[in-house]
Parts: sequence; structure tokens; C-alpha cells
Amino acid sequence: MKFNFKFLFAGVAIIPLSVGAMTFSSFDKPQLISPRGGEELALPYIIDEIAPDGHLVKEYSGTTANIDPIKIASDIGAKPFVEDKFTAFPDIKMGIGSKITLYRAPVFTVVDGKKNITVRSWAKTVGGVLTDGKVQSLGADDKINFATDTRTELEMEIHIARVARTNVVESENINFSIVKKENPSLEKGTKSVLQKGVLGSRAKTYLVIREDGEEVSKTLIKSEVTQVPVSEIDEIGTKVVVYGSGKASWYINTSNMIGACNILPKGTKVHVVNLANGKSVDITTSGGGIQTPGRILDLSTSAFTALGASLGQGIISNVRVEKYYPSTD
Repeated sequence: MKFNFKFLFAGVAIIPLSVGAMTFSSFDKPQLISPRGGEELALPYIIDEIAPDGHLVKEYSGTTANIDPIKIASDIGAKPFVEDKFTAFPDIKMGIGSKITLYRAPVFTVVDGKKNITVRSWAKTVGGVLTDGKVQSLGADDKINFATDTRTELEMEIHIARVARTNVVESENINFSIVKKENPSLEKGTKSVLQKGVLGSRAKTYLVIREDGEEVSKTLIKSEVTQVPVSEIDEIGTKVVVYGSGKASWYINTSNMIGACNILPKGTKVHVVNLANGKSVDITTSGGGIQTPGRILDLSTSAFTALGASLGQGIISNVRVEKYYPSTD
């Protein structure tokens, strides 16, 4: 005889199992057995799995001695969750087997920062889902894609961005200025530091906003000098070393800036100034050999004309020979 679970629970005939019980090694071969002293009976159950949207997912059937709905569903293979709900007819406590309806709890996804949380909940609002899922309370600046009083919908995905507002102080150097003072008693090109410069510092306070640990904005809200810089004071020499003065002539037609000089070694670079017009030129001495008294330089034609004189003039009456100082520009 084939045993029909549905017929047993249809309400047509329910047979109390106080003396014996139907137990099954397969549903096609029912066996009538008598309970032994203290032995728990394996009773027949049918479980209808109902999805959150109300449709029937699957029907399970089998036997178990457990009387807790979750354990019954686990034994028969329905794999229940603690949030699922159950109804049974007849009442499981009657001990004759039951038809159980397993209602799956709605499933929600909560994306909290960088964490994905699956929440099974019967809550009617987003806030209720967060509570059931033991999600950390929302901070004053946190963002959420639904208001907490929003009614839930099936398969709703809730996104939370954790917002942190932090004041960050950063230090910044302030460069010192350099004050230059001329000293005519020091040779040109000589520098002496009278006062060493000291960097100052400035504290800048920023409001930094991070969402889920990532910086999204940085706004300067305060800037204050914490140490005033100290200026450097440099003493700069302006005294020019003069080798001598006298007349200058030209002796060789060349574009090279050279000139013979009796008072300086060959190869010395000097600065020559025509005192009549202020024009000047830098030359390299080519040796001595000047025979005419009062003449300090014999220049190349290029150097001579650079001083504003014509070759026909032949002589520049007064030039000053100075030490050459490289440009510091």
C-alpha cells in the first residue's frame, strides 16, 4: 500500500498514534510499529517552502523525531534560517505529524562602507532592517540611500557611506627675507653675514572629510603664524681694487679683447674704464713691453673702439684699470 502524506493531513481522517505509529524507510512501504519505553517516534511531515513574494518554491517531505520546526525543517532538508516563520497543521504538539508551511524571511543587502551584509528580516522599514541586521548606528554625517522610515521592498539594497569629519593641522615653513647692506670698506664681491636668517612656521588647519575611509574634500579653515621668520642681514662689499690709471693706445688690429700692460702679469683679466665717457671693457693682458712713459695700456683695435674712441684718435687720455669681478646677476 502506498502511503499518501497529503491524505493524512487533508483533515479527512487523522488517526492518533497512542498505541503504534507509522514509520517509513521509504514512502512506498509504510510499517506499523509499537513504541518502546521512552523511545521517540519518527513522525511524518510535509513542508511547503514559500518565497518572500508568496510563491511556492519547493515541497519537502520526510520523517523525524524532532518537534521543533527549525529542527524538523533541517532534518527534512529545507535548510531553514532562524528568521524564517512557520505554521503547522495539525499542531506539531499533537504528535501525529504535520503539514508545515515555511515562510522565507525577506532578504536585504546592506552595503555598509566596504562591507556587504546580508540581512534576513520581517521589518517594514529600512531602520528596522538595520536594527535586525545589527548594523552600526548611523552617525550625524553618515549618508544612506533611503530614509530610515522608508517602507521596505523585496530585495532592497541599502547603501551606507560612513562620513568622518576631522580637523587636520599641517605645518608650513615661511621663508626668511635677505637684507643686503653695502659696505664700501669691503672689497667688491665680498659678503659677510651679519645676522643669520631663521625660517618661520605657519600652522594650517584643514577640515578633511572622508567617506568610507577615502578623502573626498580638504578645506582650509584657519591659518596662523606660529613662529615669525628672522631676516638674514648680509654685508656686501662695494670697494673696487684699482691697479692704476693712465693713457691707453692701440697697437694691433684684432677682434680679441686684449692689451699690453707693464704692471700686471700676462693673462690677467681686468676691467678698463674710459674716464672721459664712462664706457668700459673687459680685457686680458697679453704681456708688457710698453715703452712710452705715462701709458698704462696698449689695446687691440676692438678693445680701443669699445671704449668709445676712434682709431684715428690714437690715444685715450685717461683710463682706469680695475680688478675684474665676475657678474653676480
